[in-house]
Amino acid sequence: MTPVICVNISIRPLNSPKELLQAEKVQLEAWGMTERMVTPKDIMKAILSNGGLVLGAFDGERMVGMALSFLGSKAGKLYMYSHQTGVVKDYQSRGVGYMLKLEQKKYARDSGFDLIAWTFDPLITRNLHFNLNKLGVIFRNYYVDYYGPMEDTINYGWPTDRVLAEWFLGFNRPPSWSMDVSKAEEPFRPVKKTHKDGIERCADWSIDLDVRTVLVDIPRDILKVKERSREEANRWREATREVYTKYFNAGFSAVFLSEKEPACRLERAELPPNIFGE
Repeated sequence: MTPVICVNISIRPLNSPKELLQAEKVQLEAWGMTERMVTPKDIMKAILSNGGLVLGAFDGERMVGMALSFLGSKAGKLYMYSHQTGVVKDYQSRGVGYMLKLEQKKYARDSGFDLIAWTFDPLITRNLHFNLNKLGVIFRNYYVDYYGPMEDTINYGWPTDRVLAEWFLGFNRPPSWSMDVSKAEEPFRPVKKTHKDGIERCADWSIDLDVRTVLVDIPRDILKVKERSREEANRWREATREVYTKYFNAGFSAVFLSEKEPACRLERAELPPNIFGE
């Protein structure tokens, strides 16, 4: 079923304690968080009062999405760091998150930034599609168990590995990145995926750095895999952690999600300097 795109959504900055309290409730519903995991209204107010931004997405009087960002600094460069962008369950996959990101992008440009950064889980296919294919970010930095243990419904019970999205606001992506890899390019596929007992399984993985293009196969729905087998989900985490880390250390970047398989495309891409590399 094709999701209904929201056409009557308005996006605007939040300021009042009442609105920030609504943003707390959006966080609870968007991620299935416990109350102690929520960014509270007093912290959001402090961020707002010191150059940060909290956006709300409204359908009439109801707040259905929020985005929180603030100033970041690395290697002498200033950028916008987007800590949270969340949409309540019944409005997800309807374009609300995209609208929030576009408004965030406009604010960043108007404020003189040319880069927005944030982290996300590279094993969740919808995250990859949204970030790589729809927004046009790249990622080339991998963080092991970034947040440590978390209690929300998505992250509970396994390592919170993350990659760092870099959204270059003045960068023109080569059109070739946004196309599926042809058979003539002979991409290397380091992760071997199989299907058994209704579960997408990671059979094995290997590394070959003497290649031009890499396709990292992932499950279509890792959360379903996790529901069926925590052991298998952790094996996927172990495999993709090693693969991404070694290819990023060798100069590769993730640029596109091939959605047929699905598989994440890595290239040795010409990009602005990696200020987040350690």
